[in-house]
Amino acid sequence: MNNTYVLVFEFIIVITLVLAQLFDVYALMVRAKVNVENSSQVLGVSSWIQYLARIMNLISLFPISFLLEKKIGEINIPNLFICSMFIGLFTMIFLSKIKFSAQVMFFLQMLGFSGVFGVFGKKKYWWKVQFYWFSKVTFFSAAVSVLVNASLFVPFLLSIKYPEFRMTLAYSAQIFSFFAAVISFTYLERKFYKSLDAGDEFVCASQMITGKLMAQIILIIILFSII
Repeated sequence: MNNTYVLVFEFIIVITLVLAQLFDVYALMVRAKVNVENSSQVLGVSSWIQYLARIMNLISLFPISFLLEKKIGEINIPNLFICSMFIGLFTMIFLSKIKFSAQVMFFLQMLGFSGVFGVFGKKKYWWKVQFYWFSKVTFFSAAVSVLVNASLFVPFLLSIKYPEFRMTLAYSAQIFSFFAAVISFTYLERKFYKSLDAGDEFVCASQMITGKLMAQIILIIILFSII
């Protein structure tokens, strides 16, 4: 395959993975604004953004699968994920801390995503996130993010070594997603809705976002140990 096409596919992989990480964080930032906006529709917007994050993850799988089918053993999957994790880590911090990132969201609104990010110039979902590194919510949020991302790259890493089990590995890795969903719905979701009732939803959302940042660091360390 032409090297230019390979680079294009690798670029798509990295960008979609980074977008998935950013949408995941921004969904929590939007959700925390429910009480401020006095509208339950904000929860719907948050769910839609989180759905976009999952779609971005799925989109990234197509070029990875295609490249492995065409050049199996020659595509450095760990490097692609490390690159996306590094870029994602810094862009997530930028989104969480730098007010200028709100202007980026406004730019997306101008491009036609007002249904996702709110009406341009009226709904400001951005707020400065305070990081909480040592809390139970943070650790569980990190565990969910690690499991979700592991369900993406573990099948590809193992399929390079065991190509005869590619399909089995692809389906078996969904066990990570299952445990992530269990943790999310039995603990994190309940915790967040309780925080809404108590009026400390911004603290809870900050803890969950911190957990996602922690997961990025853990995944980078794991992937570096593999290569």
